[in-house]
Amino acid sequence: MHRIVRDMSKKVEKEVELILVGEETEVDKNIIDNLSDPLMHIIRNSMDHGIEDDRETRIAAGKSPTGRIVLEARNSGSDVIISCTDDGRGLNRDKIFEKAQMNGLVSRNAEEYTDKEIYQFIMLPGFSTNETVTELSGRGVGMDVVKRNIEKVGGTVDLDSTPGEGMTVNIRIPLTLAILPSIEISVGKNNYLIPTLNIREAFKPDSKDIIIDPDGNEMIMYRGECFAIVRLHSLFNVATDITDFKDGIMIMIEDDAHMTCVFADVMVGEQQAVVKPIPSFITERIGQIYGISGCTLLGDGSISLIIDVKSLTHNPR
Repeated sequence: MHRIVRDMSKKVEKEVELILVGEETEVDKNIIDNLSDPLMHIIRNSMDHGIEDDRETRIAAGKSPTGRIVLEARNSGSDVIISCTDDGRGLNRDKIFEKAQMNGLVSRNAEEYTDKEIYQFIMLPGFSTNETVTELSGRGVGMDVVKRNIEKVGGTVDLDSTPGEGMTVNIRIPLTLAILPSIEISVGKNNYLIPTLNIREAFKPDSKDIIIDPDGNEMIMYRGECFAIVRLHSLFNVATDITDFKDGIMIMIEDDAHMTCVFADVMVGEQQAVVKPIPSFITERIGQIYGISGCTLLGDGSISLIIDVKSLTHNPR
């Protein structure tokens, strides 16, 4: 990607720097193979269409003379999110809607569409607002290729833009196709994995900090805040001798600023999990399992279930 930015900077005669964030995020090799073309198209579009044509225009807008593209990868709940953000001119809502109207793609008035709905038009095959065809753009290919390749691996793409400030392309890939750094925990004879990035801390709970609310739900006061408690042995109906808080471990998990404490027997250690979906013959019979996002095969041949942090933090039971 650095080479693409360097080569294109010379071709389009623009000064642009590329910043990478989250390079340590790991995904399955099949996804890497399908990400190469989409990311290349996104960066080329940002440099050709997004970043302003001259330094003076950027300076007049209060920006740095050098354009900036940030390519970031991170784990978020049950997904891996890859985003590409530029600080260019942003998308032209009116121009995109006008082109979509010419192509017969709209069925309502412009004011009835949200900005985001109109921005999605540029990912349709053959859609281009460029009036002239150049070596780099205007052929109507690019964002539709991005969408097609990402959907091939079960992902989604969406666009966001602020006129005059830039554009962000978010690629969301299901965790079931990713390699996930995790912490293995034990409950009875069962092992579970919690994504490392979703663990805020682990601590030994003190019985005097436990609170029972009027509905009978267990809560814990910790560092001056109150958190819901999810007993994994109760949630998954697992037999264990460790039911007293002082004998086990409390793990604080978080997702999008939502936090919950889960109670387990013991923390076993770190694992690099190649995440697989729950087999269809199970989900077809009993439906989606609350609190579980997938499974993985451990080194000793045993199967470990992966805790769905999003459901436990947003809707603890």
